Amino acid sequence: MSIVKMENITKKFGDKIILNNFSLDIQEGEFLAITGASGSGKSTILNIIGLLEGFDSGKLILDGDENIKINSSKSNKILREKIGYLFQNFALVDEETVYYNLHLALKYVKKNKKEKDELIKNVLKQMNLEGYEKRKIFELSGGEQQRISIARLLLKPSKIILADEPTGSLDVKNRDLVLYYLNKLNKEGKTIIVVTHDMEVAKKCHRTISLN
Repeated sequence: MSIVKMENITKKFGDKIILNNFSLDIQEGEFLAITGASGSGKSTILNIIGLLEGFDSGKLILDGDENIKINSSKSNKILREKIGYLFQNFALVDEETVYYNLHLALKYVKKNKKEKDELIKNVLKQMNLEGYEKRKIFELSGGEQQRISIARLLLKPSKIILADEPTGSLDVKNRDLVLYYLNKLNKEGKTIIVVTHDMEVAKKCHRTISLN
């Protein structure tokens, strides 16, 4: 069953055509890599699927929903309930604490504060970052920030996980950690879509599409 379907999507930036009648069908539970040169449209595809960017023509269907307008109540509901992100730049609130950042992932989860705090404590233990709740993000190393990003991903309700160059700035040890958790989430039934230049990452995926 398709969970993501892009049909004849065209996307322009000014006069430049980034995607031209692009189509892609992603099955539920798939682990897909998107590779290609810089400027080929890899991140644009991810941003369209993640409802961060619109497009000029074509159709996008996400888990049966279509005619989704950016920043609408429908798109916001899909973002809350179905989509998780993992970015190269981590996309954390640098001036805030680890606890604040992880609590955001649980904002719409129907649990009380005590239950949420326990989930945060457990996921930090899983990341070997026990007791980091009060640490500010800017105080952490790049590897630690990436682990916080993974922890956030583990906490947030999602069916589709979008990862944009998630290992781009990491050493081999932290790259393997990212791949381990993406694979774990995939085995739990989540659909993973990874944009990457790293062929070692692409090799771990079920399918790779390469953009010219």
